[in-house]
Amino acid sequence: MRRWLQVFIVVQMVLMAPVTQAHEGHEHAPVTMKKAVEIALATARDASINAQPGLGLAQLDQSWRNLPTSAAHIYENGRGYYLVSVANTSQAKTLYVRILLDGRVEAANFSGDFVSSVATSSAGV
Repeated sequence: MRRWLQVFIVVQMVLMAPVTQAHEGHEHAPVTMKKAVEIALATARDASINAQPGLGLAQLDQSWRNLPTSAAHIYENGRGYYLVSVANTSQAKTLYVRILLDGRVEAANFSGDFVSSVATSSAGV
């Protein structure tokens, strides 16, 4: 009987291990459309403060810093990504931000044309 209790406790510890390793702010589910819009607005704001060479963006005009939420829309809901358009009427420009389902910003540009790559994310899509 004692051996069964030990086995039961070990099995419970193994099953609970993934739960105990999770931490606050760690996402397991794909981002929502609302979150994708927030990420795109944050990307535009960040690019107005500093250039984003990893995304191929030069520093944007400061008018991109305080755009309302209504300036951003889901332009395309693709397999494994969202393409969000962020319109800046004062500049008469639209920034397109491609966001993978795990929340990473893959690319951004003003044309909306992106080289088609297999859009994968850590969400397993």
